[in-house]
Amino acid sequence: MRSLLFTVFVVGILVSCGDPVQEIITVEKVRVPVEISEEDLFKGNVITAFLQNETKFIKEANAFFLKGIDSYRNKEDYDSAAYYLRHSLLKEPTAKAYFEFGNLNMDLKDYDQALKAYGMVEQLGYKPFSQILYNKSCIHSLKGEKELAGRYLEYAIQAGYNNIEHLNRDPDLKELRESYYFQKALDKGLRGMSNAENLFWLQFKNQFPKVDLPATIETHMTYEESEALEFISFDYEKYIAEMRDEKFSREVSKGFYYYAQPYENENFVAVVYIVRDEFMGEYAPLTYRLATFDHEGTLIDKADIGGHELLEDPIKRAELKKNFQVDVTLLEAIHEKDPNEHGYYDNKLVDTREVGKMTYRIEKNGKIIEEEAVIASK
Repeated sequence: MRSLLFTVFVVGILVSCGDPVQEIITVEKVRVPVEISEEDLFKGNVITAFLQNETKFIKEANAFFLKGIDSYRNKEDYDSAAYYLRHSLLKEPTAKAYFEFGNLNMDLKDYDQALKAYGMVEQLGYKPFSQILYNKSCIHSLKGEKELAGRYLEYAIQAGYNNIEHLNRDPDLKELRESYYFQKALDKGLRGMSNAENLFWLQFKNQFPKVDLPATIETHMTYEESEALEFISFDYEKYIAEMRDEKFSREVSKGFYYYAQPYENENFVAVVYIVRDEFMGEYAPLTYRLATFDHEGTLIDKADIGGHELLEDPIKRAELKKNFQVDVTLLEAIHEKDPNEHGYYDNKLVDTREVGKMTYRIEKNGKIIEEEAVIASK
C-alpha cells in the first residue's frame, strides 16, 4: 500500500521591474492514490483508504465480476471464478464481489478465507445484513464451532433472517442442529427480533475493519492517514466508557476512531480503537486500545497495546498474533532536538531505540493478561 501523502508546490512571482523581488507561495494539497495488492484484500483499513481514491475502475471491476460469476455459477469452474473475482476486487473492491468470493471459498471448503471475505462484506455495508450473519453461522457449523455458529444464527434471526424452513434443513447447519446451541439460538433469536439493543451492538461491532493476522500496529501514522480514519460517534459511549467522560466534560478533547477487529471466539469479540488528543493536532500521539466484549456488548477487559498516550512515554509497537497474543516492543523516541530543552512542538522524530518488550495474552474468557515487561539495559 502507498500511504496518503500531500505535495506542496511553491510558486515564485517577480513583481515589477526595479522593485524588490516578492514571492507568492501557493500551497496545493494533492492526494497520492493508495495502491493495493492481493496481500491487502482483507486489510480493512487499507481497503477503506483505497476506496477514497478519486480515480475509479468500476467498469473494469464489473467486467471481471461478471466473468467470475459466470465461471462460478454457470460453468462451475472454481479456479477461473477465483481468478476473476480477485481481479475484480483489485480493480475496485465491492461488497458484492467480496460476498461471492466468500461463497466461492465456502464451496471450496476454505472456511477461514470465506470468513475473511464475509468480514469485508460486513465492513462495506452489504444488504441484507442478515444473510452475511447466516452464512457465518453456516461456516462455524461446518468448522465444528457449534457455540459460535449458534451465536451467529441468533444474530441473523435478530437482524431479520426469517426462512426458518431452510435453516431446519440446510446441510451446512447439520452440526449445529445436532447440538444444544441450535434451539437456544432459535429461542433467543426469535425472542430478540425486536431487541434494538442487540442490533445496536452489532452495528457498533461491525464498523471495525477486519484485519488479516498476523498484523503489525505501526508506531507512526501521518496526520493525513489518521484523518482518513472513521470517527466513532458518541452515540456508542455505552461501549467505550472513556467517551462518556469526554462527552460530559467542559471541553471534549479526545477523539476515538475505529481501527481493527482482530479476534473472536465463542466467548468474546476483541476490537482495537484509537484515542487521540484532538487539541494537539498533528503532534498528537495515538493510543491503540484493545478491548474485549461478550457477545451482548458488555465490556470484559481493555489494555493499551500500541502507540503512547503522553509524548514522553515509550512508544508501543504491537504485533497481533493468530494465537490471541499481542507481542509489544517498547521504543524510546529520538527527536531532532532534546525535548527537555526544546519540547515536542516542531521537533522532528528522527529515530527510535528499543528499550524493552512485553506481551499481552487474551484468555478464553476475554480477560487480557499483561505479562511482565523485559526492560533493556541502557
